[in-house]
Amino acid sequence: MMWKPSRTILVSFVVSAFALALGIYGATVSPAAAPPPRLPAPSISAARFFVLLPDGRVEITDAWSRRVFRWDGRRWIEIESLALPRLDSR
Repeated sequence: MMWKPSRTILVSFVVSAFALALGIYGATVSPAAAPPPRLPAPSISAARFFVLLPDGRVEITDAWSRRVFRWDGRRWIEIESLALPRLDSR
C-alpha cells in the first residue's frame, strides 16, 4: 500500500492539531490548581555567625550554642562551649 500525498497532509494536520490543543490546554490550566509552593528552608550558614577573634581564635554562634575554636596547626580544637538558653515559644 502506497502513501498518497493527501494522507501525509492529513496525518501532519492531525498531529499539528493535537500539538496545538496540548499547547492551549497547558496555557489555560489554572495556576490555582497547582500545589502550593514550599517555602525555602533557611540555609544553615545563614543561621550561624563566624567571628575571627584578634588572637587567632574563631567564635561560632548559632541559635543554640556559642563555641570558640583554636587552630593548632593540624586541626581545630574546641576551647569554650556555652549552650545558650532556648526561648520557649509557647
